[in-house]
Amino acid sequence: MSKPLINILLNSTMAFVSAFIFTTFFHEFGHYLSYSVFGENPTLFHNYVQTPGQQLGIGAKLVSALAGPVSSLMQGIVLALVVYKKQENTARNLFYLWLSLLGFVNFFGYLVMTPFSTVGDTGKAAELMRLDHSVRSVIAFVGLVLAIWVIRKVGKNFSVFIPADCGAKLRTKYVYHIMFFPIMIGSILNTLLAFPVAALLSVIYPATSSYVIMSSFDAILKNASPQPTKPEFEDRLMKSVMLLLLSAILLNRLLTTGVG
Repeated sequence: MSKPLINILLNSTMAFVSAFIFTTFFHEFGHYLSYSVFGENPTLFHNYVQTPGQQLGIGAKLVSALAGPVSSLMQGIVLALVVYKKQENTARNLFYLWLSLLGFVNFFGYLVMTPFSTVGDTGKAAELMRLDHSVRSVIAFVGLVLAIWVIRKVGKNFSVFIPADCGAKLRTKYVYHIMFFPIMIGSILNTLLAFPVAALLSVIYPATSSYVIMSSFDAILKNASPQPTKPEFEDRLMKSVMLLLLSAILLNRLLTTGVG
């Protein structure tokens, strides 16, 4: 493996892990903020929100359950617009792309889990609304189809970081090192950083959810690259990305004790 590809792999892995941690934080902060508005006095942890068990109305519970997934959806949409507008092969834009994709993964992942778990946010919402299991199954199916479609549309922007003059073989290597391998390595790291956990889903999610992004592999290869030059993070480990990673891990570890 050449040094430029190693740099791409390490920088993208750090950006992926950082984006995953911040995505989880934004998701949980959506719950935290919603519960706070309803006077529930919540405590924010690294991958869940704890409430003292006060009695809330069904409407308040429903809004609070969906606040996390909606936050993730907005994250995905806003950052996708940024990525499409900038079209830069910078480390910052790579981080934005990971944030967008992981926001969508989080939102659609919960839709897919609707009929399978009442621990998940959309499962809780379905229980509160007393939705029939067939309706929950339709939500899951539509969520899966939309997840793959959206992720392929947004994920093809990884081609922005591949020089336009690359041959087919080198282009494939780029995709492996900027997207495929970072997901495999980063998912292991994110799973370790999920501990301690309050529910099994908190371990399953970081271990498995991001693999759906790999469905964009062929879309990246087919998408024409707009960049005539190599990405800036091919030459070195980016200090900005390392700082992002350290900040994300520090935030993650601080929240393991809870902030209320």
